[in-house]
Amino acid sequence: MRNRRWPAALLAASTLASMPVLAQAPRPPAPASPAIAWTRDDWNPAPKPDDFILPLPCKGAIALRRVVTGPPRAPGKTNQLEDRMVTLGSADDPLKYVDYLYNDYIAGGFFAPDGQRYYLIGKYEVTVQQYEAVMGDGSCKPTVSDKAGLPISSVSWYDAVEFTRRLNKWLYAERLDALPRSNGRPGFVRLPSEVEWEFAARGGTAVSDAQRAAETFVPAGGNLGEYAWFAGPESSAGQLRLIGGLKPNPLDLYDMLGNVEELMLEPFRLNRAGRLHGQLGGVVARGGSFRTPRESMRTAARTEFAAYDETSKQELRASTFGFRIMIGATALNREEQAATIEKEWTEARRTDTSVAGKDALTILDGLLKQANQAEKARMQAAVEQLNKEIVQRNELQGRAAKTLISSATIILSNMRYMADNFDQLNKLSAGADKPGVVGDIARNSKKKLEEQEPKFELWSSVYADVIQQLARDFRDEEVKAQGEALKAELAGRGRDYDRPGVDDVLASVAEYRQNRLTDPAKILRKAVGQRPWLKPL
Repeated sequence: MRNRRWPAALLAASTLASMPVLAQAPRPPAPASPAIAWTRDDWNPAPKPDDFILPLPCKGAIALRRVVTGPPRAPGKTNQLEDRMVTLGSADDPLKYVDYLYNDYIAGGFFAPDGQRYYLIGKYEVTVQQYEAVMGDGSCKPTVSDKAGLPISSVSWYDAVEFTRRLNKWLYAERLDALPRSNGRPGFVRLPSEVEWEFAARGGTAVSDAQRAAETFVPAGGNLGEYAWFAGPESSAGQLRLIGGLKPNPLDLYDMLGNVEELMLEPFRLNRAGRLHGQLGGVVARGGSFRTPRESMRTAARTEFAAYDETSKQELRASTFGFRIMIGATALNREEQAATIEKEWTEARRTDTSVAGKDALTILDGLLKQANQAEKARMQAAVEQLNKEIVQRNELQGRAAKTLISSATIILSNMRYMADNFDQLNKLSAGADKPGVVGDIARNSKKKLEEQEPKFELWSSVYADVIQQLARDFRDEEVKAQGEALKAELAGRGRDYDRPGVDDVLASVAEYRQNRLTDPAKILRKAVGQRPWLKPL
């Protein structure tokens, strides 16, 4: 649990609940399993057509949502080792050794038909009724109706893990068909990791990178009280609340902040200057609770607790503890994967520089085989360092290419909007020498044209530069892959209207490579079409 000697100012700034909340809570009474007839409002009060519904004992159910981590698979490409770098934590927290910014990687274990990677996470926190269905004696006795839809609380980390163990045992024995499969092997239920939880809590690929970096997923100008149950009479008033009673985050996940704080799969680790520290600590809870102050509600906040209470000598069951589940998959499912993974691993080390037709790593690997024992140790260290740097460089190049494509798409949209406006202004400015209202409108239109033309010229110049940079500095397959990844992310954010613009950018890059679109004026005409007011080539 939290060190009581920490300064009061730091305690107030963190998201740990106040000390009385951390007191040992009584163990929940031995559960009596729920009624066979379930009310959907108790387990999925806000249903969506694409919810993933997992059956539970006693004819119950639990809803999960898909969290996409990777783009569609390009034709002829595999993505067994594809993952996404994500930035977690916060730069503003005074407890920087707990919550400071750091980079991690995430990849879902399941594959959609188009090759997108994803994982499944609970749409809501596990409820009293769901907990009793799994942990009960199988008699399926009724649950008190006004408690059924409350999140289960006062559980220990071991209780939460036991819930996943028993649910897996039941699913594998009774409903194996209900579990999603990865490369032919069924998944399994577990608690989420910290990176899985925080990526989902921030909105995943349903939001932009900038939005995902925000303190909370609440839209600018929005009210946190519409999304989270926190301490105070204007919110929870010190009481647990039914699941699904507030607005969801961008992935349609409810109560990611507030209500019960959610137990994570792995142990707590401190932050050491922008990376996780090597020591594994106690139990981690995320998201804050109904007893967390409003000002401490942040997606990045992490809380460490002891697994056992030294006073009671029992597992720690804080009154704010709850959890949500996720469905994961094993990483190596079939022997046939080995060759694919080996190929992708080698590709990740690929360099664009070569000597006599061979890249630097191939040459070094050959020299390593010929070296004596003393030389091998030194050369192996150099090869491993080069490996890491090449992989990191390739990842950075991929992110840079996607950012440039995204920027070019936004510029293209603005250019086309301005070009359409210029068309109208040119028509209206034709009578600038006429008197009266017609002449006034024409002169005003001409003035607006003159004011906006420099801005349009700047946009078109920058757009041409970006097209040229994408064609010159990035491999063709990299640009295509990142373009497809961007289109998938735009679709996930409900911005399908921007996808054609991405295709137009990629087409311009391809024509530039073919020496068909090397002149900035031609790039401009490719972007906005032939307009009467454009100067002839």
